[in-house]
Amino acid sequence: MAKEKGFYKQNGLDVNIKEFTSQTNLIDDTIKNKATYAIGKSSLIIERLKGKEISLLAAIYQNSPMVLITRKDTGINNIEDLINKKVMLTNDARDTANIISMIKSQGVKSNKINFIPHSFNLDDLINKNTDAMACYLSNEPYILAEKNIEYNIFNPANYGFDFYGGILFTSTNELKTNPNRVKNFFDATIKGWTYAFENIEETANVIFDNYNTQNKTLESIIYEARVLKKLSKFEEGLLGNINIEKIDEIKRLYLLLELTKNSKLDVDTFIYDKNRILFNDYEKNFIKNNSFTLLVNDSNIPFSFNKKNKIEGLEIDFWNLIAQKLNTNFNISEKPKNEEILKNIKTFDIKLEFNYKNKEFSTKPLSKVKLAIATMNDKNYISDLNVLKNETIAVINNSFLFEKLKTEYLEVKFVHIKSIKEGVQLLERNAIFGLIDNVLSLSHTIIQNNYNNIKIAGTLDYKTNIRLSTIEKNKDVIPILNKIIDKINEDEKRNIINKYQLIVYQEVKDYSWLYKYVIPLLIVILFTIYINNKMRKEIKKRKIAENTLLDYANKDSLTKVINRRKIEKILSNLIKRTKEHDSIFSIIFIDIDDFKSINDTLGHLTGDKILVQVSKIVSSHIRKDDVFGRWGGEEFIIILPNTSALDAKKSANHLKELIENKNFGINRKVTASFGITQFIENDTKKDLVLRADEAMYYVKKNGKNNTKIL
Repeated sequence: MAKEKGFYKQNGLDVNIKEFTSQTNLIDDTIKNKATYAIGKSSLIIERLKGKEISLLAAIYQNSPMVLITRKDTGINNIEDLINKKVMLTNDARDTANIISMIKSQGVKSNKINFIPHSFNLDDLINKNTDAMACYLSNEPYILAEKNIEYNIFNPANYGFDFYGGILFTSTNELKTNPNRVKNFFDATIKGWTYAFENIEETANVIFDNYNTQNKTLESIIYEARVLKKLSKFEEGLLGNINIEKIDEIKRLYLLLELTKNSKLDVDTFIYDKNRILFNDYEKNFIKNNSFTLLVNDSNIPFSFNKKNKIEGLEIDFWNLIAQKLNTNFNISEKPKNEEILKNIKTFDIKLEFNYKNKEFSTKPLSKVKLAIATMNDKNYISDLNVLKNETIAVINNSFLFEKLKTEYLEVKFVHIKSIKEGVQLLERNAIFGLIDNVLSLSHTIIQNNYNNIKIAGTLDYKTNIRLSTIEKNKDVIPILNKIIDKINEDEKRNIINKYQLIVYQEVKDYSWLYKYVIPLLIVILFTIYINNKMRKEIKKRKIAENTLLDYANKDSLTKVINRRKIEKILSNLIKRTKEHDSIFSIIFIDIDDFKSINDTLGHLTGDKILVQVSKIVSSHIRKDDVFGRWGGEEFIIILPNTSALDAKKSANHLKELIENKNFGINRKVTASFGITQFIENDTKKDLVLRADEAMYYVKKNGKNNTKIL
């Protein structure tokens, strides 16, 4: 599906998919670059231990689909029943290691079983030419069911031998020399698998029409997809995951089975880490042989500024984050007045720019910041620049934006200026109507300089990019920085930007005029009933607004129950009171089961309706003193004052039954898992919630739709 939906093409890759045959040597073909990437089994670990230069990228199936299957009418109901029976396995002991391990774990010796070569023909099992056969969960069981033949399955995973299946791998050389291609291939492949599992019927039809060399029925392909989706642990978010501990455990089993004698495994080059930055040899030497300095302006709030003789700011935080990901230290220095100094050091200057002229001298965007317009206080909120016909607007230090605005808003007069300071002076002289710059610089400048007569009157549909840039002679560092920037996730970017979002800009409903005229109004109130009544109405309006804001701050916008912030505040106060009065309380952590599946198959609107209905059920069936709120996503918390864990569990069981018996109108049951815990002396808020979460997670792992005390 990555190929069919164009995901490879979107990542700049032209991928040709080759079908495996009995003559294919996956390992050698990949190492010799006859194939760039391939799909293998857990036996790839043995190949690496034998010195084959291969690297694992992703394990599509977290549980191997390979199992042992028997006809039910043969009387083989457990592993011991295989003694003196014929069992079809492939000759490659490495590929059947999980089945051999399962058999040996039950005290059955291999020489007690009549292993025969695999014919890969299910008719041999059907016609009883063999008593048992190694097969795939996703294939042969469906065929037997279609023929109304009852069967038993012996799954190694149920005996503790949990191997990976469908492992995407490449040569170690490919990983070292083409890290960007590996990343692009990995991302597109996982995106393809995600699409396939989220759109099973569409995918099955594509395979049936274009890739069905085994002549399977459409129904059998759909069945296979559903089984493989479970084996991939897609719903648990583990698609493609490779766990180092699990690799070590598989390696240990291979050693016990004497399939390999070497136990040394270089995990760093064997297992691909999508978060690890991979540099080629030239880039490694470049980093090693050069030092890098960020040049800053120490009065450019909030991007860089001097605070108690220390340079701080948004660009500093980004620079330090890049250094952290590179696991090194970078320099920070004030920008020198004499630029001749730059010839002797490697320098990188961070800029705010809507676009860039020299792509090779600038990095990818670190983040984006919205642009805003500032005006004098007596101007209205501005939602569209088209209303500023014949007005003069200053644009700060951004030639690309300047030209773009002139083209889009022909009746607005735009002028180009160099700084906010210049713009403020023009504003105060009424030489311009407003000035445009990024919202962070504008808001911080207004507050920092006490420009009480100036406000941010609106934001624009444009954003400016924060990039690192350098001079031409240092341009070789740009690809290196881009690799690091690729590893900065959205949460990391958001945390840095939010840290400096200190100022809220003017909203459409602006009540600030109340404060400006409140004293004159109070004086007028003494002389006229009319003004008195008017003021009373305005005060009432203000209180309504304040209460609305308070309600908004404490309530979840969708379910209308209290939000996480309020829950945490209540928990903190309750912990303090409980310690003072030597009392007790409990909490219940609730998680709606398989909620991702509901969202994915029925849509987010349906998911939202279920969240609202579950909230109503819980809210109407708890005590008056109990507190109920939404923790986040499909997770909720109930706080039960003066309640033991045992009593809380009774409440949880009652709520569990109410939810599972409720008809939500979606042709499927909705259930929830409940984790319960009681406050213990010296518990922090974090301890309490974590313990309840662990109890809930235990329920999730053990069948869901239940309650657990921890």
